[in-house]
Amino acid sequence: MIEIRNLKKNFEGKPVLKGINLDIPEGKTTVILGPSGQGKTVLLKNIIGLYKPDYGKIVVDGVDITKLKKSQLFEVRKKFAFVFQGGALFDFLTVKENLALYLRMHLKMRENEIEKKVKEVLRVVGMTGTEDLYPEELSGGMKKRVAIARAVISAPKYILYDEPTTGLDRTNARAVNNLINKLKREYGVTSIVVTHDIECMKTVADQVALLKEGRIIFVGNEEEVEEKHLDYLYELEAEHAV
Repeated sequence: MIEIRNLKKNFEGKPVLKGINLDIPEGKTTVILGPSGQGKTVLLKNIIGLYKPDYGKIVVDGVDITKLKKSQLFEVRKKFAFVFQGGALFDFLTVKENLALYLRMHLKMRENEIEKKVKEVLRVVGMTGTEDLYPEELSGGMKKRVAIARAVISAPKYILYDEPTTGLDRTNARAVNNLINKLKREYGVTSIVVTHDIECMKTVADQVALLKEGRIIFVGNEEEVEEKHLDYLYELEAEHAV
């Protein structure tokens, strides 16, 4: 479980996170919904320790990571995988090489074991047979699924998704959403999804947190959001309708 308490983060004196309080339950998908520029990605990077908050605490499985030394934080990060908005694949590496990088660097697996693991995760994300392709040969939806496969290959407890459906057409967005649900169902991972995509929220969320101007203004399920904050959803939909 992840507990966030009174989390604050400024950049150049400008407050971005203004006292975030949020619990992330295990084995569930929490969607942090909000417009662009509200601090969603900043919040993710604080949770994984890429940013250090100015105030507050982030407790991961009983440990406040804001007080850890770099070596201790590195150990906690092994529980996490991060799916970046653009995928962040290495263009000069094949799909197999992108996925195998973590296994070679951190687990020192044998080549036959690496090959077996790569094939397994590519099957899970529906990308069987793409091992020898380069990122430039993949569509946007395919790149995103490979990025998710790279996250899964490290066997994380927590997966953090930064705008997973941005830039994808409806079909590919739906495939990514279904994949997020599949990973929860088959691997039991705890997921945090930051997005402005209402359809994504409706498809994957067990819990929804509405972020506005650096604060969480509501936490509940999809039905409660639609009942109590329909205006918020209309505004969000209008902003991204262009």
